[in-house]
Amino acid sequence: MSRRVSIRVPATCANLGCLFDCGALALCLYLDLWVTPRADEEIKVSYRGVNADRIRTDAGNLIAQTMRETLGGWGKRNGFDLEIENQIPVGAGTGSSAAAIVGALAASHRLAGRALFDEEIVSLATQHEGHPDNVAAAWHGGFTVAVESDGRVLSYSCPLPEPLGLVLVTPDYAVATHEARKILPENYSRADAVHNLQRAAVLTAQIFSGKTELHRSFFDDRWHQSFRAHLMPGLPEALALKHPDMLGICLSGAGPSLLAFTRGSTEAVGELICKTLDEKQVKSHVHLLAADNRGAKGWILPG
Repeated sequence: MSRRVSIRVPATCANLGCLFDCGALALCLYLDLWVTPRADEEIKVSYRGVNADRIRTDAGNLIAQTMRETLGGWGKRNGFDLEIENQIPVGAGTGSSAAAIVGALAASHRLAGRALFDEEIVSLATQHEGHPDNVAAAWHGGFTVAVESDGRVLSYSCPLPEPLGLVLVTPDYAVATHEARKILPENYSRADAVHNLQRAAVLTAQIFSGKTELHRSFFDDRWHQSFRAHLMPGLPEALALKHPDMLGICLSGAGPSLLAFTRGSTEAVGELICKTLDEKQVKSHVHLLAADNRGAKGWILPG
C-alpha cells in the first residue's frame, strides 16, 4: 500500500429546515486523519479533539472499522496507524459520522492507489452512513443537494455566497441520530409535503443562483423539527427567535445543534440563541463560521 496519507473532511449541517434528507452545507470545522500502513495486521488508533469520551480508540473505531472493511474487500489485509484530530462535535447533528466515513473511504482509496471518483465515493459513503445529504456535502463542500437512484447517488454542489454568515450553536448533550429519526411519522399530508417542497425549491434556487436574499420562511419545516422538539429543550423557542440580522434558523441535522444564517451581527445572534437555551437549563457553545467550499476532495493532501 501507499505510504502515509492525510485527509481533511469538513463538518456538515444537513436538512436545513425544509431540505430533509436531500440537502446539506459544509462548514469550516474539520476532521483530520493521518494514516500510516503497517507491515502487520494490527490497527492502532490515537485521538485528539472534542468529545474524546464519545470516541473509541481501538479497532472498533468507526473510521478504523470502515477502512478495514474497505481495504479487506480489495484483498489488502495490512494494518495501519490511524491518527485522528477532530474539531467536529460528536452526536450533535454536525455530520461527525459522515465525516468519519468519507475520511475513511478517501484514506482507503489513497492507501490502495485507487482513483477517487465523485459518484463512487458518495455512493459508497451513503451505503455506510444511510443518507446521502451529509456525505455528499462532506465530499463536495459548499451547499449540496443529493438524490438516490437505483443504488447510485447523484449530488451537485455550489459555493455558499460569501456575504452570508453562519452561527452554529451546539448544546452540551448528544442526541443519537437513530433516536431522533425513529420518532418521525411514517406519512405526511399533501399540505405538509407541498409546504416543504415549495421552500426546498426556492431555497436551493436562491443559493445556486449565488443570491443572498434569504427569508426566514424558507427554513420553515413540517417534516422533522417539531417532532424532535421533546428531545431538545429550548428548540421551539430558538426556532421562533427573531433578530434583524438573522435570515433564518434551523435544526442542524438530527440535532441538537442549531444553525443560523446571518448578515452582520453573527456574534449577537449566537448570544441570543445561547441565552434562549440557557433559560431552559441547556448550556451551549457558539461557533462563528464560514462555509467550507472545498470539501474533502479539495483538502486531500500528501502525507
